[in-house]
Amino acid sequence: MSTVIEFTVPASSCALGRSLGNDPAALLELDRVVPTDDTVMPFFWVWNLDPEVFAAAAETEAAIEKLTVVDRVEEGTLFAARWNRESAGTLFAIVRSEGTLLEARATCEEWYFEVRFADRAATAEFRTFCRERDVPLVLHRLSTSCSPEPERYGLTAEQREALAVAYRRGYFEEPRGATLGDIAEELGISARAVAGRLRRGQATLLEHAGLTAFPA
Repeated sequence: MSTVIEFTVPASSCALGRSLGNDPAALLELDRVVPTDDTVMPFFWVWNLDPEVFAAAAETEAAIEKLTVVDRVEEGTLFAARWNRESAGTLFAIVRSEGTLLEARATCEEWYFEVRFADRAATAEFRTFCRERDVPLVLHRLSTSCSPEPERYGLTAEQREALAVAYRRGYFEEPRGATLGDIAEELGISARAVAGRLRRGQATLLEHAGLTAFPA
């Protein structure tokens, strides 16, 4: 029985949170949920903040080995991150406990995380790991699930549409055949809305495919 927890930590306790500075309009959001050997968060968007200013601050952090700009849209920049696992704090704790990051976003004040673990034992391991390292985690919700949503892999109509257009336009290819802005223009919505639909849609597909645990 899988377990989903929602929790927050102060922005100042995470490298990327500190890199947002003090601008209340700045926002950071997870882009892709596919884990790598380095971290569960290889791609993320930074909104309403000068990307050069953000990158300069982030690259002074021990947890971040390298940042690369992948895409740019109005008011937003997509970054790819290579992490130092041992210094990545909360993210490393998620990897170590074989969790799947479903949602992550940060303001200059706090980080919000939603993470799925294979069972309660993995959840307890994660919380113990954070407590032993004085990570100031505040738990907001803990829920369990025995079965996935029954139809369409749990996707909403908007998520299915965004994923279909992104796939057809070559957004998931390497190199990309379309940008987030291209997809937004076709759908008639903002680039930020497209990013959200793709992120949540990919998370749902991974859950239904059973890819919610991976080697640490």
